[in-house]
Amino acid sequence: MSIEIRNLNKRFGATVVCDNLNLDIPSGELVALLGPSGSGKTSLLRIIAGLERPDSGSVLFHGEDATHADVRERQVGFVFQHYALFAHMSIFENVAFGLRVRPRATRPSEAVIRTKVTELLKLVQLDWIADRFPHQLSGGQRQRIALARALAVEPKVLLLDEPFGALDAKVRKELRRWLRRLHDEVHVTSVFVTHDQDEAMEVADRVVVMNQGRIEQDGAPDEVYDHPASPFVLQFLGDVNLFHGRFGHTPGGVASDADVSYVRPHELEIVAEAHPDSLAVTLSQALTVGPQTRIEFKRLDDGSFVDVEMPRSDYITLRDQLGLQNGSRVHLKPRRITRFTAGANPNSP
Repeated sequence: MSIEIRNLNKRFGATVVCDNLNLDIPSGELVALLGPSGSGKTSLLRIIAGLERPDSGSVLFHGEDATHADVRERQVGFVFQHYALFAHMSIFENVAFGLRVRPRATRPSEAVIRTKVTELLKLVQLDWIADRFPHQLSGGQRQRIALARALAVEPKVLLLDEPFGALDAKVRKELRRWLRRLHDEVHVTSVFVTHDQDEAMEVADRVVVMNQGRIEQDGAPDEVYDHPASPFVLQFLGDVNLFHGRFGHTPGGVASDADVSYVRPHELEIVAEAHPDSLAVTLSQALTVGPQTRIEFKRLDDGSFVDVEMPRSDYITLRDQLGLQNGSRVHLKPRRITRFTAGANPNSP
């Protein structure tokens, strides 16, 4: 089921949450709506679901206008952040619920329900706990059951609102990989809301970056990360150092103080000698977390700080070669620079 969003507008009082949005989601695609709190991503998801009505614009499902269709008519499955499982029902009955409450004319037989629920529990790898109750499950297991329940009614579209937001980091990482594999099996058109950049980049076919009710950029994860359309996208998708003025411009190049150069921490090289496009710094501190080391440098020209990141093994080698210690003077040379000038697209030589 394809989804088309056309000229969609929605506001709550003076707050604009959808500002003339246009978006196409092809059938079978897994799309992440990514952005900070208040960017409009959840409002857009709720409008697609039929839980909110837009002020203007339209939502089309497979070319047919569904803007004013009732939630039940849209054939969507919805997975919330906090599971919303029925505490008094077994896991089996939770998954079967959507099938059992159908009108008698469309309700499957008991044998069909039992077969379908068993298949879904196997799909989410939890058929062995069918007789348990939600309070007996871990958070990750409850969320997988919530997904199975949403899939039981055979939705044309699956909508997920921060599905892993209530889980700890380790479980969240496991579940997002699991969701990707699950989607590759069922191929249902899926839209999920997240503010977690890693989650969006790892799971989605396409990332839609939202900010203040607008779509800043829409593209494949690598495209959005490597070729950001705006400073907001660049800074939201990971750490970045900002440099004003001439830093990083090639000899003979023209740069004003209004120009800003952006360099990610892993795109800065530590060198002993000065280069035309390098920056003189002193080492402030080095912090190692697992396999990565983050080094903080202080600029000699203005006293501001610059972050550099590299694999721990590379840093140890470099530290020994250059005799690095707190206070050591070195130079930072960018491997890649992204620049934005007012009214222009980014240029990344």
